[in-house]
Amino acid sequence: MKKIIAALCVTASLAGCANQNNTTQVSTPKVDTIQEALFHKWFAAEFDNHEQHWQDNIEKEKNPDIQVHEHIHHVFAPLATPALEGTTYFVKQYMDGDPSKVYRQRLYQFVQNQEKGALQLNIYRFNDDAKYEDAHLQPELYQTLTKDEITTYPGCEVYWTFNGEYFDGNMGINTCSIVSKRSGKKIFFNDTLRLTDNEIWIADKASDADGNYIFGNKAGIPHINRKVVYFTGWGGARIGGKDAPEDAKWAFSRDLLLHNEGQIVALQDAKTGEKSGYSIQLALLTYQNTSDPIFKLGLIDDATGKTITYIWSDRTNPTTGMNLRWMQAGLKVKETRPHFGF
Repeated sequence: MKKIIAALCVTASLAGCANQNNTTQVSTPKVDTIQEALFHKWFAAEFDNHEQHWQDNIEKEKNPDIQVHEHIHHVFAPLATPALEGTTYFVKQYMDGDPSKVYRQRLYQFVQNQEKGALQLNIYRFNDDAKYEDAHLQPELYQTLTKDEITTYPGCEVYWTFNGEYFDGNMGINTCSIVSKRSGKKIFFNDTLRLTDNEIWIADKASDADGNYIFGNKAGIPHINRKVVYFTGWGGARIGGKDAPEDAKWAFSRDLLLHNEGQIVALQDAKTGEKSGYSIQLALLTYQNTSDPIFKLGLIDDATGKTITYIWSDRTNPTTGMNLRWMQAGLKVKETRPHFGF
């Protein structure tokens, strides 16, 4: 009888442990892999990889075989599209810090995919790129846009999930393909992405049906783009520069606007458009000799393209300025929509 009672007690104890384990499993919170509101809070901005491009060019002097990442600027502008469900954006991407060197314009649509537990990105091309050029500055264009004016490629969707720290973006393996107009061959795209509160990493890779390289970083290093911060302010210089007499005319403007990821803006007169012959640049850089990340305000001689002097400060500095007597400038973080230049 004592053995039976002891056995019952052991059984009850084990059952209690099992119930406790089950309770623990049920009460463990699951990671919300979609986190849509957080995604859009991080994603809606302009991004730029100026420092990565600058750093690669320095490294190339030591290692000629290094593949320099292209300098790319991204505009991800929220823009409501009545013709499509979900959240939509106008996307513009250009090269070398030059807004005229646009290599891609797209309409992005984000919808929840509950089956995959992901935020699904559908990418649309405009059938008439010229009509929707700089659509973020003309939001009324999206109000009348119809599905007949855009094209998407099934299999090229990107699925974004939140891992508790950042968002991962992935395509299906070899599900995205197009036939090249140049070669007539099928090209396969396999992109991987990462989005944090301050960066978006984009690894664009393409290969042919035999796995041969078409484009992308051969070392697998993504374009690391930082969220830009725009500064507004005033600035100008004497016509003729430092050697001009003190009573020389100035080229001056109170409407300067430039972001902190390498943008260069000419110092010219706001009323006449006359140029001073100098430009200013803001950039976040890390110099090799010190390894200290800095926020740089540089003065550039337009004739040579060289920085003739600069000052630096902490990267979080909300204001900066320079006074050389013959040249002056004062800048502060843009008060509204600081991550957009419009």
